[in-house]
Amino acid sequence: MGELMSSLAGTCKKLLSDLQTVKVANQTKQEISALQQRLREWTKHANARRVLVEKVRIVEPSLLVREDIVQTDCTVKGLAQQAKTLLLAGGNLQDLASDNLWIRLIAAAESANDGVRNAARDQWRQFVESLGRVDTPTYLDEKMLKTPANEGLLRTYKEHYPKYSAIARAELPASTSTPDELIRVVSTLQEVQQQLKGTAPETVRLFLKAVESGGASLDLITPEVMQWLQANDDPSRFVVKSRTNVSWR
Repeated sequence: MGELMSSLAGTCKKLLSDLQTVKVANQTKQEISALQQRLREWTKHANARRVLVEKVRIVEPSLLVREDIVQTDCTVKGLAQQAKTLLLAGGNLQDLASDNLWIRLIAAAESANDGVRNAARDQWRQFVESLGRVDTPTYLDEKMLKTPANEGLLRTYKEHYPKYSAIARAELPASTSTPDELIRVVSTLQEVQQQLKGTAPETVRLFLKAVESGGASLDLITPEVMQWLQANDDPSRFVVKSRTNVSWR
């Protein structure tokens, strides 16, 4: 359909050039203005279609031959051919208004582009979702245990997440390299997330929660807690402090 769109635009430009060689008549000036408007309208849809075709070829080329998309394209082609034939036969712009030909043509072109855009967007969304769940840094921060190792992993996660977010939220991929870029960043984020330790014995969770809240009492430092801290944390980052100043005698 792109060739026909370009062909009709070329026809409009040729007529516009012919009209502009006639210099004075008000009627001709009005015709030139009207033709320029029609050319702008058609070029807008033709350019949009060209961009969409590039996106579809990235997402899933077979969409362009899907039955519903082919049918809407055929409608546009038929109307565009009518408009081109009419203009080449010496018709004027008023003839395009006959039977609302131009209105129907523009509406059909817009509908065809919307159909392609929606199909490509749905396909892209399916691709993004097929790569698996990617949690936000905020979610991980709330769920993970607050250990030095986890904090370091979370910083790494936060460095890569913005790129994922920008690509995943986009309506369509920016370039041919976008899908591979997304695959790589998702893989990186999932690997980092798998290293985060979010589970621990209840005694450890109680101890760490108390530390985060301002301090843990000695009775929370059980052998199980000490064993877990030595294996998964850095025990030296914890210190024992008295809540009150005691004067020993």
